[in-house]
Amino acid sequence: MIAYLSGLIIDKYEKTLTVLAGGIGYRVFVTADLLTEAKADNKVQLYIHTAVREDDISLYGFLKKEELKFFTQLLNVSGIGPKMAMDVLATPISMTKNAIVSEDIGLLTKIKGLGKKTAERLCLELKNKVEPTITVSARGDKRSGAVHEDAVLALESLGYERYQVLKFMGDLPAGINKTEEIVKYFLKTS
Repeated sequence: MIAYLSGLIIDKYEKTLTVLAGGIGYRVFVTADLLTEAKADNKVQLYIHTAVREDDISLYGFLKKEELKFFTQLLNVSGIGPKMAMDVLATPISMTKNAIVSEDIGLLTKIKGLGKKTAERLCLELKNKVEPTITVSARGDKRSGAVHEDAVLALESLGYERYQVLKFMGDLPAGINKTEEIVKYFLKTS
């Protein structure tokens, strides 16, 4: 089993990178963020999850151990395979973990391929296994998540990719918390 890979990026495809290591080119499925930032002829170091099936051996690569750990937690949920787990990782981990802990099914079902039943199962099975990165208020107020989701939808309607917008949301200054402010700030800084 391959657990770590360090090498040169020699090619880039729709969802994968080809990494040359030890004279062998490995095709590795990577997150949308990593794929966007990756450039041919640059070195890369990846933590690897090797998925072995009857008819396929696939590699899934991550820059951080935290991403790999969350990926493997997702795989332990019934109904979530490696490809769906990669789609879940297109949303910032902090947002997804917060949605799981606060049982925000609405936000989770916005993730490509994740239906209501699978989102509910995800919350049920991982709620006590993941730690939120932003504390939820004592009242269980989900309004800030709704504001962020409204901003994401607005920016998507303007033609921006969801993963880009969600990555940006993780870096919002503390004082910006209304949908209009978020959209204006995004348009100004991107």
